[in-house]
Amino acid sequence: MTDADERLSPPPGYLALFRHPVASRLVTARGISELGDFVGLAALLLLAYDQTQSVLGPAAVYAARALPALLVATVFSGWLDVPARRTLLVWLSVAGAVLIAAPLAVPRPVPAIVAAGLLGAVRAAYSSVNVAVAAESVDAPLRLPLFGLSAFANQVGQVVGLLAGASITVALGPRVALLIDLVSFLVAAVVLAGLPTGQQRRRGPRPPATAGIRTIAGHPVLRGVALLTLATVVSGALPETLTPDLADGAWRPVVLASSALGGAVFVLVLGRGTWLGRLTGQVTVAAALAGALLLAALLVATRSPVWALACANALIGAGGGWLIGAQATFARLAPVERMGQVEATIVAANIVVAGCGIFLLGSAAALFGPAVAYLLAGVLLLVVVLLTRPDRLPADAGPHPTGPTP
Repeated sequence: MTDADERLSPPPGYLALFRHPVASRLVTARGISELGDFVGLAALLLLAYDQTQSVLGPAAVYAARALPALLVATVFSGWLDVPARRTLLVWLSVAGAVLIAAPLAVPRPVPAIVAAGLLGAVRAAYSSVNVAVAAESVDAPLRLPLFGLSAFANQVGQVVGLLAGASITVALGPRVALLIDLVSFLVAAVVLAGLPTGQQRRRGPRPPATAGIRTIAGHPVLRGVALLTLATVVSGALPETLTPDLADGAWRPVVLASSALGGAVFVLVLGRGTWLGRLTGQVTVAAALAGALLLAALLVATRSPVWALACANALIGAGGGWLIGAQATFARLAPVERMGQVEATIVAANIVVAGCGIFLLGSAAALFGPAVAYLLAGVLLLVVVLLTRPDRLPADAGPHPTGPTP
């Protein structure tokens, strides 16, 4: 197939990001906020556990993040494309600082859980508007490197932030770690306040909550990429979920971190090229991810060495890195004036599908063994890959017009 996205210019590389007035601030603020977020999350998790002496405390912190994020990305998604986007990003960062101040002042489980829930909403809105700013103000050749470096910051921030946050909390108490998170929000707000104002404008009446869904459903390429995205996130947390049952001792942290490490390396290397900007590249990597899941199923079923499973998990994490290409495709084909809501719709769908998917796969692992969970995830993704392979997706050079919104 000759994709319309074959005409993309070669990305100029990561150094060019830091010469761009918008991209440089977006990636800098993202790196700061990701590191601070995971430092704060580690503190909230340990605080909840120490205060409740139960794993239900940390579980409640995680669970509390999902519902508010889902509401923002669905019911309130229409508000994301109304105010000026620079202003909204700054105020979302400030809101994060205000929210984290509650458990900082009162380090108890209830403030920690409430803050975690509302921060989940802030993160969902921030991520959606961040992509919308990139689609509006960053040239197409720079978007894939921007999304790649942002994904790398997320992976590294998760590893370093959780380790540092847990260490600081144990050594100095949760307040110090939460203070670091609060400061990171404020620093990110200062960085974002320096975004150019040339294209920051109000966008008129608030669209309905279903506008994002209708935009995706009405575009054949976005439909296919969205379906492939959902099939991918089903197994996103599978390696980490199954690790306690498959590895112990010194190998457990290695196997646990292998997926994130594979994803970090993949997005850093492939994010500066053109391949993931094309539909063919995205579908090819998704197919490779299905193969990695099937390989992991085989390794577990045959009781292969733990180091082999760690390698398979790294391949799974790397395969999931194709999602930065999906972001680039959405930023290129979705209408700019609806980009925040379209991205929020994908965020909401990912939250629901990932949560339900990992519950079902975890149940399959509990009933039939971990190999079956890997097998089901791989087969599902392979079926969707066959349904959305590039020759089934029509070439499309640009976004569909939104037209009047009822």
